[in-house]
Amino acid sequence: MPSPLAKRSVETLLSVLLAVLTALGAAGPSAAAAGSPAGPGPDWERIAACESNGRWHINTGNGYHGGLQIDPATWRAYGGRRYAPRADLATRDEQIAIGERIVRDRGLSAWPNCARTTDSGDNTSRAADQTPPDDPAPQAAPRTRSLTSTAHTTARTYVVQPGDCLSVIAERTHTPGGTKALYDLNKDTLDQGPDHIYPGQRLRLRS
Repeated sequence: MPSPLAKRSVETLLSVLLAVLTALGAAGPSAAAAGSPAGPGPDWERIAACESNGRWHINTGNGYHGGLQIDPATWRAYGGRRYAPRADLATRDEQIAIGERIVRDRGLSAWPNCARTTDSGDNTSRAADQTPPDDPAPQAAPRTRSLTSTAHTTARTYVVQPGDCLSVIAERTHTPGGTKALYDLNKDTLDQGPDHIYPGQRLRLRS
């Protein structure tokens, strides 16, 4: 006849085993969901081919630079200055890294013509299709698309942390209007420009 101590040991072992099996069963669906492949990202090579004929270091003087034709204000606002003063002075991978930040914040609205699929083969580039100097036409600035999310922060201010840039803060705090709106709210604090933010600064998130 087994001793009471042995009986308790068996019962404890069975309880632990049951708990482990229950935890594994609960984690199964989550692990499967986490392993699901994400949707395809932007085809940066195709966008660059359309915008600049694939020339990643182009500067034609039209106010847009690099393979993705990013203007200086947007380049600064999304942290590009950590790589180079302008997009055309950065590497292809660095330009794509800033492009990914823009997409997370505003979608593909910064490339309204070249981001959409063109079955007709119309790949007129922004860099190549220049307006003659004697008849300049104003370039339409890309409109910022408000971020939509089911989880919105209720905080009205944010203290800048080391490594932050405006686009990261806007994404993290779900600021209405995205990076541009965040900069507009804090122009007095960021009087040196959107790329000059420092740890410890307190930024407004809501008007």
